[in-house]
Amino acid sequence: MKINVKRVLLIAIIALVVLGAGLLLYTYYPMLVMNPTETGPIPDTQIYAIKNKINSVYFVQTNSGYIMIDAGSDAPAIETSLNEAGIDVQSIKWILLTHSDYDHVSSLPLFPNAQIYMSEDELGLINETVQRSVGGGNSVPGGIKIEDINLLQDGQELVCDETSVKAIKAPGHTSGSMVYLIDDKYVFTGDAFRVSQGKISVHPYSMDEDLSKQTMENLKETIDRSSLVLTSHYGYYEKLKWE
Repeated sequence: MKINVKRVLLIAIIALVVLGAGLLLYTYYPMLVMNPTETGPIPDTQIYAIKNKINSVYFVQTNSGYIMIDAGSDAPAIETSLNEAGIDVQSIKWILLTHSDYDHVSSLPLFPNAQIYMSEDELGLINETVQRSVGGGNSVPGGIKIEDINLLQDGQELVCDETSVKAIKAPGHTSGSMVYLIDDKYVFTGDAFRVSQGKISVHPYSMDEDLSKQTMENLKETIDRSSLVLTSHYGYYEKLKWE
C-alpha cells in the first residue's frame, strides 16, 4: 500500500495544532474568567484594594500603617496605584502572604519596612525542597531573604498595632496556603477556592484538589460568620454559597 507522505504530515501538523490549542485553552481559560476586585476603597471598611493584572492585593489601614495581603504580580503597577491613592510604600508595615505563587509575591521588594509573614508549610516551595509542578518550585524576588520571612503556625494570632490577625492553614492550592481572619470579621482567602456566581469550588492550578475540598469544608464556619470574604482573583463577598 502506497503511503501519501504529504497527507500524513498534514494530519500530524493538524493534530499538533489542535493539541497545542487545547493545552493553551486548558492553561489560560481559568485566567480569562477571573474577576478580581477593582482598585479603590472597600465601602464601609478600612480596606483598600489594588487590581493587579488578574488578581487583587489588599491594604488594611491601622493606626500606625498598613497591613498588606499578598504582593501581586506587577510591582511597577502596584507602586503607581499606591502613589495615586496617596499611600506611601514606607507605611506598609506587615505583609501577609497567602502563598508563594509569583502573582502573590512579586512586589515584595517595594516594601523595605515591612515584616513578611507566611505559613511554615509553604517554606518548602521556596527553598527547593517541594515542587509546585513538574516545572519545579516557587521563588521569592531578588533582595528578599528566605530567612527573614516570619513563619506562621495554624491558628497563630498576631497583633498589628491594635488590629488582630488570625492565621488559618488552607492547604490544597499549594501545600502551605493560608487565609487570614482580621478583626474577627474580614477573611482574606488568597487562592483557597474559586468563586463563580457566588458559589465556591476548587481553585484552578491546585496542587491537591482533594485537600482543597477538605480546606473548603474546614473554612465554612469561619467564612459563614465573617462580615466580608475577600479573594485574590474573584472579588469580595458578604455571603457565599456552598456546593
